[in-house]
Amino acid sequence: MAVRELVRLLEVPSAARPALRKRLRAMAEAGALVRVRGRYSTPGSLSIHQGVFRGHAQGYGFVAPNQADGKATDIMIKKTRTRGAMDGDTVSTRVEKVHPDGRREGSVLDVIERAHETLVGRLCVEGRSAWVEPQEERIPHLVVLDAKERREARRGEWVEVEITRYPTQKEPAKGCILRSFGYPEDPAAESRMVLAKHGIREEFPQKVLKEEKRLSPPREDTPFPEGVEDLRDLCAFTVDPFDARDRDDAVSIEKLRSGCRLGVHIADVGHYVKEGGAIDKEARDRGTSVYLPDRAVPMLPPRLTGEVCSLREGAVRRVLSVFIDFDRYGNRTAMRLTFARIRSRASLTYRGAAAILEGGEIPQKEEVESARALEAPLRELAALADKLHAERMRRGSLDFDLPEAQVLLDAEGMPRGIARAPRTSAHRLIEECMLAANRAVAEYLAEAGGASVFRVHEAPAEENLEGLRAVLSRLGLKAPRIEALKRPGGFQEVFETVRGSDVERYVNLAALRGMKLARYEAAPALHFGLGFERYAHFTSPIRRYADLCVHRRLARLMRGDGRKPQAKPLAALCGDISERDRTAEAASREMVDFMKALFMRDKVGGRFRGHVSGVANFGIFVELEDIYVEGMVPLEFMTDDYYAFIPEEHAVLGRRTGRRFRLGDPVTVRVEGVELASRRVTFQLMAGGTRELVGEAAQSRRANLTGHRPPERKKLSSPRRRKRGKTAPRRGRRR
Repeated sequence: MAVRELVRLLEVPSAARPALRKRLRAMAEAGALVRVRGRYSTPGSLSIHQGVFRGHAQGYGFVAPNQADGKATDIMIKKTRTRGAMDGDTVSTRVEKVHPDGRREGSVLDVIERAHETLVGRLCVEGRSAWVEPQEERIPHLVVLDAKERREARRGEWVEVEITRYPTQKEPAKGCILRSFGYPEDPAAESRMVLAKHGIREEFPQKVLKEEKRLSPPREDTPFPEGVEDLRDLCAFTVDPFDARDRDDAVSIEKLRSGCRLGVHIADVGHYVKEGGAIDKEARDRGTSVYLPDRAVPMLPPRLTGEVCSLREGAVRRVLSVFIDFDRYGNRTAMRLTFARIRSRASLTYRGAAAILEGGEIPQKEEVESARALEAPLRELAALADKLHAERMRRGSLDFDLPEAQVLLDAEGMPRGIARAPRTSAHRLIEECMLAANRAVAEYLAEAGGASVFRVHEAPAEENLEGLRAVLSRLGLKAPRIEALKRPGGFQEVFETVRGSDVERYVNLAALRGMKLARYEAAPALHFGLGFERYAHFTSPIRRYADLCVHRRLARLMRGDGRKPQAKPLAALCGDISERDRTAEAASREMVDFMKALFMRDKVGGRFRGHVSGVANFGIFVELEDIYVEGMVPLEFMTDDYYAFIPEEHAVLGRRTGRRFRLGDPVTVRVEGVELASRRVTFQLMAGGTRELVGEAAQSRRANLTGHRPPERKKLSSPRRRKRGKTAPRRGRRR
């Protein structure tokens, strides 16, 4: 029914009609109703479902129905039935076919809400025709440009285009160029393009910068307001990376008769960022700081991040401190929160602190004196961190210790190496201190009652647990029951069983792939990975909006404000900042992948050792050991046999030879090609670490790899040619 039909049928008076329309839209957003071309229906009456369209590079896609539909199975949409929907669009679909195995096919009836107002892609020009090819592979729609809409953008550049007409089944999208970023292969241009693609702004609005100018840190002679302690004589100090862009946490330790007192001091960002102000609104929109290999995009404006709130050495700064008392065994006995002012004794680096703890040489000469002066508190903190870590492991906290890649840049911003990110005793020390503070704060908030921002990590789904049990059974290992694996301790027992064996990496990777993503929730719940019943983010309000929300809730409780926040708005906020967090991770990961591909470009033909890091029905993924780059060996390259994908074993198996490749297996590969535009590195598998390839690797195959040609020289067909298609064969011609 259309709205006017409902109005007439229900005899709704004119004054109530706006409320009716608003309510109908809200019900459609919740999935209780479905909107199709301006008309409304109940979901079940026409087998119509509403959900988000996820596109594929080949043009087809899938729709994951809303939870209100009660159907978990995705609906497959063929290329000819997408109705111009693009990846991320909210659509209504109709199920038209159900296969015996439960798979569903359907068609898009209406695009309810567009996910993209702009797209990022490469400008292509052929004759008088110009168009933009989106960089995102899941959006295969070209955006056609008029001649006057090209502005000053040049052929082959990355550009941002505003969509003025969305695609249909008969016509391509149209748009106009907003800005250009530069040519591919330039890291600076790639960074700007990646940020724009993910909707991340670098510049702050003028009203935010204007509000920031009015803020300043406390001076030495500034009077202490009520409720703020003077902790300037406390031996507190910071430990951060050498290239740290913000310093928002300091630590201290004091000896007690029965144990020690850990102090974690966090920059009091909530004192400066007032709720509802211009800075707060901008921070909420950003959700988190974004870190790329060559730059950082802060959540808060730069002066606030680097000066007003930064716990710099020797400077007096406002903090929100949590003091946690531990007995001699590392058990928590008391906790206290307070606002204070501290003066950081030193700004240590991880390398400098680790050199003190491990007996090495301090790399930075300027921190030698301060690091040695803090040797005693560093060793006391390290002893406490060892006890806290042992207690965490006993409670079932998971410890994967998988290597992370760190991109090393030269003076021009080009990658000169991909190394393993260091993880020293100083890293573990600070990590345990922050975990203890976050956990103590989460339990304090949960006991106070009311909604807040908690970090939640659910146990893996039962089907994933069954998959892990099957893997263990095939290896001849004891497979714990599902109920045991739902507890973090059950997973840790599995890891201990395989520790040091040749299948350790295989089991760890198989378990990791079955894990769910952590997210923010308004109510406390289990954090499976850490083994904590309650957990929250408290220690980084400069770079995470979730931590700032926690600080504000703590401030109200410390003032005696017993009013409990409304759960519904806070739940919506948790969903938003969880999405921002995933977006920031995706942008950072994409830029790291580009740097890896750029680094490997001059290594085509080189041989490297690695291990299988992933298996799919189209190939196996290999992560190199020395330079931490991941690439793929397509199954079509493995021509010595026909390899079948076995998903339950995370492996591929040769039907004739019986040769198997599974997660964690060591392999030797040769770099076959690099494609910068898609960030792909292609490998060819080598047999037994020798020069012999697995299968016949023809030279023409290497020549055909896109990575051997600059992306801008790749011959592209114009939208006009694509639309016409191939010429039909003449009558009588042999086919």
